[in-house]
Amino acid sequence: MMSAGTSSLESTTKVDEKTLLDWGAKIGVAAKRENVSTSQLENLIATLSSIRGREALLVAAVYAMRQAQRRGEKEEGGIGPVTARLVSQALTELYRQGAGIEEARKVLDFSRWVYEAFGEKFPKMRAEQYTLEKVLGELVG
Repeated sequence: MMSAGTSSLESTTKVDEKTLLDWGAKIGVAAKRENVSTSQLENLIATLSSIRGREALLVAAVYAMRQAQRRGEKEEGGIGPVTARLVSQALTELYRQGAGIEEARKVLDFSRWVYEAFGEKFPKMRAEQYTLEKVLGELVG
């Protein structure tokens, strides 16, 4: 429950930073494996600014699912189904834990960094298997 001095934009609980980074790793790898365009990742991040309050996390989750549906219909480079599912799972879980836009933005920003860090490499494992450590191990090793 929010205190009287807490804005609906702020989180109401502290979410472990490692959890945020691991979600970002999974989403970034999924986006790379599904050849999602960087502009789609940027648009996803931008949806967090589309409304005020923590509900922006839910809006971004729905947006990801919508974009995956559109990709299935025609859009090349759009958000793929695995990426959309992981984004929706992450943002819904964070919302339930009381996280706010700041935490969601960390997840999505980090996912873009992971995506870009792979460059021409292709992730070896399924996206769900990745953590921050596994991403680093694969990129360095």
